[in-house]
Amino acid sequence: MAFAATALLSTSSVSAQPAQTPTLIPAQMHSITLTGGSGLSMGSAGGNDAYVTHTPVFLDAAWRTWHNTMPQWVYGFSMRAEVDGRTSIGIVPRFEFSRTVGRVSLRPGIAGVIFFAPYELIGPEASFTVDFRLGSVVSLVGTMALDVFFLGSDVPPKSAIFAFNGALGVAIHL
Repeated sequence: MAFAATALLSTSSVSAQPAQTPTLIPAQMHSITLTGGSGLSMGSAGGNDAYVTHTPVFLDAAWRTWHNTMPQWVYGFSMRAEVDGRTSIGIVPRFEFSRTVGRVSLRPGIAGVIFFAPYELIGPEASFTVDFRLGSVVSLVGTMALDVFFLGSDVPPKSAIFAFNGALGVAIHL
């Protein structure tokens, strides 16, 4: 009788434990994005003279990496080349937050833009990217970004350059 009571108590204590749920093992994810864009630039040549013009057309080749956990913090960098008029090359380290709903990922982000050849422009960038998955590997990407350049040889003295850019491209998810 004591054996039956012990067996009954041990079975009830086992069934009282919550069921084990499978855990998601974090995995490192990567993407390569190729975009091209342009926009508007505003600044001053010093004094009271202000100007508005189109920003040079640029090409961006970006590498992003993240873990498949939620929320998704994304980090990476891009190589940026201005190809309209005079050419220049820069690097853009970035940090983004990604939220995926169905096939669409929304990514607000911040970055530092550093053009280093043949002239220097340095400043922060705030961006918003929409990534629309076409399949498991490819997606269409659209980005709006605001850059503020306040350091560098290409910034007029006592001035800043504001650039509002749009870019479209394709991402390959590895």
